[in-house]
Amino acid sequence: MTTRPARRLASFIAAVAIGAGAIGSVAAAPARRLRLPAELVLRDGQQGFVGESGSVVTIDREGRFRVARFVNDRIQPPHFHGLLRAEAIRELARAWARVNPADLPGVMSRSAAANPHRLQMSVGKRTSTLTLLPGETAQEAAAALRRGGPNPATRFLELWITAQKAVAREGRKKR
Repeated sequence: MTTRPARRLASFIAAVAIGAGAIGSVAAAPARRLRLPAELVLRDGQQGFVGESGSVVTIDREGRFRVARFVNDRIQPPHFHGLLRAEAIRELARAWARVNPADLPGVMSRSAAANPHRLQMSVGKRTSTLTLLPGETAQEAAAALRRGGPNPATRFLELWITAQKAVAREGRKKR
């Protein structure tokens, strides 16, 4: 015959063992990785003497990214690559939902000047291009365009800037 304290101790040990098993199975379960709706390719080019040159950022659905330089149609091997943190993927997915890049027009322009600065965003098979003033940054264009109210170019720039900042943050963390 067992005593009351012994039964309580046995119940406590059983409860701890069951709880530890449950915690272990949760810890062992693979974490569900966030995904973007499609691959995102950002091409930032400035027209000049040699043609168009700049950089290409590619972010796959799992958040792996690579950054390469290009001159016209020649893309160099990536000089920087990494994996976006879950927080950055979540932030990018929220911007994606607000912008809905599939609904952006194919061509938008702030300038028809010589040597334009072109931002091109490809989502799956859909490509949109925003032409900026020569030397103008995405942030400068966004500030100027916001004054005119919501429009496709401001939506384009919201996703563009969010993606560029996410990749830049990873670069700062690695140095």
